Amino acid sequence: MKKKISIIFLCCLCFTLIFGGCRSKKKENNSSEKKGTAVYYTNENGTRLIPVNKDVKLKDDAQDNVESLLDEMKKVSKDEEYRSVIPEGIVINSAEVNNNIVMIDFSTGYSKLDNNEDLICQAGIVYTLTQIDDISYVSFSVSGKTMLDTDGKAIGALGRDSFVFGELPMEDGE
Repeated sequence: MKKKISIIFLCCLCFTLIFGGCRSKKKENNSSEKKGTAVYYTNENGTRLIPVNKDVKLKDDAQDNVESLLDEMKKVSKDEEYRSVIPEGIVINSAEVNNNIVMIDFSTGYSKLDNNEDLICQAGIVYTLTQIDDISYVSFSVSGKTMLDTDGKAIGALGRDSFVFGELPMEDGE
């Protein structure tokens, strides 16, 4: 009889340890929530991306989140050490969410950007918008025409992995 009680006690103890460990892991995951959303800017020279954590309230609607983050990307104080990745005078005609892709259409002025400005602009937008749940890619067009690379080929939808580390200088955020 004592042997049966000992075995039952050991089994209960094992179950308590197993389930108790699962419960503590669950609490750990819940407490590690994001603190802000990174909005990507560029340094004064326009050669590096700088992520800056902002207190942007993301909603359940991806379209609203895209518009909020694009608006936030344009807001930069003259006193800051960084500037918007979207150059002054460049207009975003539209930004529409379709499945997991955001389609951004720029005004014709965008085609006047040099290659470095173009790359930093695209990377900053992609890195900022792909933080939104269910957004994985961003495609770009200029006045309704698909954006082309330097070889004249369509760029297509870009994700975070579209930018090679050596070709995309990054700085730590503030």
